[in-house]
Amino acid sequence: MGPDARGNMVRYHFADPTAPVALPRIAPPYKCVVLIERQVSAEARWQVSKDLVATGCQYMLAWGLDCSLWDDSVDMASLEQFGYDDVLPEHFVMTTWHSDETLREVLHFARWHATQSYDDVALDRCLILDFCAAPREPEIRALYAADQP
Repeated sequence: MGPDARGNMVRYHFADPTAPVALPRIAPPYKCVVLIERQVSAEARWQVSKDLVATGCQYMLAWGLDCSLWDDSVDMASLEQFGYDDVLPEHFVMTTWHSDETLREVLHFARWHATQSYDDVALDRCLILDFCAAPREPEIRALYAADQP
């Protein structure tokens, strides 16, 4: 994990299609950008959603294939974790899906606009979880660091 130009910590994680997804360790609270450019099973989506909630993700942005399903899945994982009762602000996970935006636009939004949790805690750590065919960390980091969408 390394800092971006604003001092925010960014961690890129390639979700290898040949292995179960294991989230890397990242200190909470954090935001997560889920990039989906290949099919992900419902079971894997559900497990990752539960893991995001359990590890302190407070803002999840989904982009790509079935991104609205990821939004719903993280919402349901959050509700399940808290027994379907009201979730306290410090545990609330903001979720967004970005089906009509480019990759550059969603990464720009994540960097410049998804900066606080629901209860106004600064989110200066970002996990970029990449479901694609092959690792592409330099490209994704460059897009995340860009000043313009």
